[in-house]
Amino acid sequence: MELTTNPENKQVGDLSFPARKVWLKTYGCQMNYHDSERILAHLSELNFTPTDDQNDADLLLFNTCAIRDLANQKFYSHLGETKKFKDVKIGVSGCIAQTDSKELLKKYKHLNFAFGTDAVDNVKEMVYRAYAGEDKFAVTSWDKTGDYSIETKITHGSPQAFVNIIKGCDKFCSYCIVPFTRGREKSRRLQEVVDDVTKLVQHSGIQEVTLLGQNVNSYGKDNGESLAQLITELEKISGLQLIRYTTSHPYDVSDELIAVHGTSKKLSNHLHLPIQSGSNTVLQRMLREYTVEHYLGLVEKLRKSNPNIVISSDIIAGFPNETQEEHQATLDLLKQARFDFIYSYAFSSRPGTKAARMNDILDDEVRGQRLRQIQAQQIEIQAEVRQEMVGKTYRVLVEEKTAFKNEEKWKARTNCNRIVHFQTSAGENLQWNWVDVKVVSATALSCQAEFITSYGRFLN
Repeated sequence: MELTTNPENKQVGDLSFPARKVWLKTYGCQMNYHDSERILAHLSELNFTPTDDQNDADLLLFNTCAIRDLANQKFYSHLGETKKFKDVKIGVSGCIAQTDSKELLKKYKHLNFAFGTDAVDNVKEMVYRAYAGEDKFAVTSWDKTGDYSIETKITHGSPQAFVNIIKGCDKFCSYCIVPFTRGREKSRRLQEVVDDVTKLVQHSGIQEVTLLGQNVNSYGKDNGESLAQLITELEKISGLQLIRYTTSHPYDVSDELIAVHGTSKKLSNHLHLPIQSGSNTVLQRMLREYTVEHYLGLVEKLRKSNPNIVISSDIIAGFPNETQEEHQATLDLLKQARFDFIYSYAFSSRPGTKAARMNDILDDEVRGQRLRQIQAQQIEIQAEVRQEMVGKTYRVLVEEKTAFKNEEKWKARTNCNRIVHFQTSAGENLQWNWVDVKVVSATALSCQAEFITSYGRFLN
């Protein structure tokens, strides 16, 4: 489904909306990209179409992330640069807007409005207010109702869709600001999600869904339902080919969910399961509610349930006052767990969290050195793990054509979330086709394959 515009004015209340263009920049996680799709879908009803050119836009929007320091820095830099634009409206949404909207509106004189994570579905009202002449306003109130009900919005032509099933987080890890930017956990009803995905498959051609939540495997607790039950029901939808979910918390991985990884025919053979540190004492300071031994026990159960599963993780290097012994424990964990890949970061303090109030003896140089050691060791492990792919055949969904080592190749993603590159005859367009490929070589970061056959855009 693609956004379309009506060349004639659209009447919303007392305000007439001519055809306009919106430029939207998204930072952060899949949840933010899901929110951006909702924003664009809502704005299409006000006669806005998206543009990639800021100079061509009537409305500039930033959907922000407060989790990573680098994303923060990029956003503030980009927002500052927009002061050169005249006769445009500028808004900020997302996690930074949720916590810092007043400061943003005060500091950036050219910023017109800001709205938090729980106000995404009210974006039309805010744009209406901005074009009606209201300026310097923010909407950051939390949804106080007990129910959480939405309909997935998509604004693209691909067969993939993000589907939000739970919002918020109740964990309050000492380094994490998510409970303050996304609120407490609320799950959608199982039947609503099933109906939502069924509609996406039948009417929008969606064949791959990624179920989203800050703590996705806590889904359904407030309703007497579970993620395992939801996956089992989604599996019954004709035409749906692949189910993914992210992001998980080890504390909430149940035996029921582990069993589904062994029985489901449509659930991805990949699980992202953040551990954050290989040291129990660091995990205690992080308030993670599990031990390394418990985590490795989950990994063992998952691999027993599904021998084809690959597991990825998150690692924070240099948590406050991390000793050399605690850092070494993380390096040792990598050898034991043999992750398929990791997202790794040097610790950066988030205002308002417990970790931000810790007296910390580590400096950026130590953190950077430890991060490089973690990444170097993981790359070695990753290169070994992925050699197991060579000679095997995979059915993959082709995403795009990219330049790989000065050659144009198709980029696809396996069921287990690994990137594969391959070539075909010149002029053949395979984007969003399902194809079979045979892996001929593998590195830590990508795999090269031979094209076997195409099944077209839809599998039966």
